[in-house]
Amino acid sequence: MIIEKEITINKSVEDAWEVLGYQFADAYKWASPLKHSEAKDRNNFNGSACSERGCDIVGMGKTREKLIEYSNECNRLSYSVPEGMPFMVKYATNTWQLTQIDNDKSKLKMVMNITLRGIMGMMMQPMMKMMMSKMGNILLQDFKYYVETGRPSEAKLRALKKL
Repeated sequence: MIIEKEITINKSVEDAWEVLGYQFADAYKWASPLKHSEAKDRNNFNGSACSERGCDIVGMGKTREKLIEYSNECNRLSYSVPEGMPFMVKYATNTWQLTQIDNDKSKLKMVMNITLRGIMGMMMQPMMKMMMSKMGNILLQDFKYYVETGRPSEAKLRALKKL
């Protein structure tokens, strides 16, 4: 199952990459679905500040996300989720790519790749696709707002009040 999303951000690719790449472990600052995130190590992975982060995701619980690709030059990162996905998920990755549109405008493309297993996975695929697609939309809107304003979105602020 592949879910692709993209959004235009009214900031330079460098400004957006600062949040996405250099601050990879701190996604909880802007992402509504995250209660918390943190670096699980300080291993440099192709220029990253860590090679893994732990996330506490609303409705899912704790996950571990391991970088499998990271490039400051290409403004691209990809991670697998080896722990914390529902049992019917065999393998999951998420790839984020920033590209420059002009001096103060960039595009973010996100591609989730989720492989489900068994009968339960087959039965749950439509619901999983809908849920993950909705989460993708929220993440991109939250990211855009945070990069453009330097502040969490209204959705993130509402999520914080529920904690």
